[in-house]
Amino acid sequence: MNLIEKVKHAGIVGAGGAGFPTYVKLQSRPEIYICNAAECEPLLYTDYYVIKHHINDVIKGLKLAIEFTGAKKGFFAIKKKRKELFPLIEEAIKSENAESKISLFELGDYYPAGDEQSLVHDITGRIVPQNGIPIDVGVVVNNALTLAQIAWAKEKNEPVYKRFVSVVGEVENPFVAIVNIGTPFKALIDHAKPKSGTVLIEGGVMMGNVKSPEDVITKTTGALVFLEENNPAVREKTASFESVTRFSKAACCQCTECTVLCPRHNLGHKIEPHMIMRTLNYGLDSSSYIAQAAFLCCQCGVCSMFACPFGLSPKRIYAYFRKRLKEYNIPAEQHKADPFNEEKKVPTKRLMARLSILHLERKPEFIGEFGYNGELTIPLKQHIGAPGKPIVKEGDKVKKGQQISKCEEKSLCVPVHSPINGIVKKVTNNFVIIGS
Repeated sequence: MNLIEKVKHAGIVGAGGAGFPTYVKLQSRPEIYICNAAECEPLLYTDYYVIKHHINDVIKGLKLAIEFTGAKKGFFAIKKKRKELFPLIEEAIKSENAESKISLFELGDYYPAGDEQSLVHDITGRIVPQNGIPIDVGVVVNNALTLAQIAWAKEKNEPVYKRFVSVVGEVENPFVAIVNIGTPFKALIDHAKPKSGTVLIEGGVMMGNVKSPEDVITKTTGALVFLEENNPAVREKTASFESVTRFSKAACCQCTECTVLCPRHNLGHKIEPHMIMRTLNYGLDSSSYIAQAAFLCCQCGVCSMFACPFGLSPKRIYAYFRKRLKEYNIPAEQHKADPFNEEKKVPTKRLMARLSILHLERKPEFIGEFGYNGELTIPLKQHIGAPGKPIVKEGDKVKKGQQISKCEEKSLCVPVHSPINGIVKKVTNNFVIIGS
């Protein structure tokens, strides 16, 4: 098998949260390949511990991707505040004889530094065109854990059945662990001991979603964050769409602060959050270019959780229109960044102060493999694209790493694998349950 086939068979997808099948990115021919280790969401230490314990594998994966795709140059992008990790990164680059191919790139501590389009502009000066993706400007971006998984697939034929997860926030025991896919959140909650009255968010303070303890770890679960019920980030995520629109109509003063600080607007894209609020106030109209700019919104939350003095949510309004993107036919366009783009970046500390979470900034303990012996519920779709189809049946014995789903030919899909030696307890079109 070549690298693309190995990566697809291993079920590797974007571990940073997007979940795009990695084998597709390896089919492109970029000029520049970027390792995204920015970890821009507040409080998280997932990438930090991936780098601390597996930096050689991350660099091996990046080097493999560069050589396979024919890229001329690779960059390892990480925030300056992680300087204690720089010697490890530089030593790993040297040990792989990759000094001529890979350079360490220091990012400022701003949000959202890990956004692909912001990252591409910071490193290359290029702007991904409207309605485009990084390869349109000759760049491919992968998360640090994703690149390590590429190395493991290549060298050990190891599929993705576990991943690093941060469990942080209003908890007694913040930690980072390597967790089997399919592990219920409740098991991690019991270990973290969150404070009473907190809300569980999967993914991150800004871009994550409120979840239930009964949900499970997937290939894209980078973190579980616990925040108090009255935290601004929680209120923004849990308010009904009706209350969001009603409050917006009553309170939006068209101050334009949401647009001034919008990262995509400041890259020159035609997205103006204050105008989507105006459109809302005068009646939702999906045919207008203002509403159709929803496809440019990366859902970072700067507009709603930092810029707006009233806590209104252009992000939620754009999310409403994003569900209808297939109806739109927006041409790609080239743009120029705002000359004050750098000055408009949101410092992470100021963002944390605005969200009242500065007191939660502490390094969690790394506990290694997370011990859990209960049943695992493994979703058959954990990525962008089509779900897999189960190839096991109830009562089957499976081995750790065994493929339990398959993809239809030519579909955008990757298989899933069993994290343990066990017995298949239940099979549906959506998930497989495996127990010991």
